[in-house]
Amino acid sequence: MNLSGKIYAGIVAGVALWCAAIVLSPVLIAASGPYALPGEMLYAFFHRICHQMDDRSFHLLGKPLAVCIRCTSIYVAFLLGTLAYPLFRKLKSPSLPSRAWLLIAIVPMVVDVCAGAIGFHAVDTISRAITGSLFGFVLPFYIIPVTIEAVQQLRSSSVAATTLFAKENQINAR
Repeated sequence: MNLSGKIYAGIVAGVALWCAAIVLSPVLIAASGPYALPGEMLYAFFHRICHQMDDRSFHLLGKPLAVCIRCTSIYVAFLLGTLAYPLFRKLKSPSLPSRAWLLIAIVPMVVDVCAGAIGFHAVDTISRAITGSLFGFVLPFYIIPVTIEAVQQLRSSSVAATTLFAKENQINAR
């Protein structure tokens, strides 16, 4: 597997683990006993990035997921977008889509949040899930190529530095 494929596989694994942790939290709490503490630790971790309001969360086994509906939708759609990425883009020569697509994906979510905050419309489960999913699905098309490019540049810089260091050692050894 080439470097781009390895980076992509790492991203898929990381995102899948992230989504699994969100779902695993209520499962561990519901299992109780020695599993409750790791479940509570996951909730505490995700609390740093999400309000975790019970009435704005999907529930599993009578417990809320570790993040709210909008965040869950973003992360699950991000995973789906990540899995779909190779169907639409080449891993070996990553390129960014037009920024307009990112704008198109985020505007509905921003409008939903702002319109709900000022009382223009009632934000509900469906609007949170749809707007979060739209944004989450589009994000990998920007994050994956940037990540692949960054790692490739770091790797080439590291190889160049190692080569330079080896040459200096050869010169000093003479």
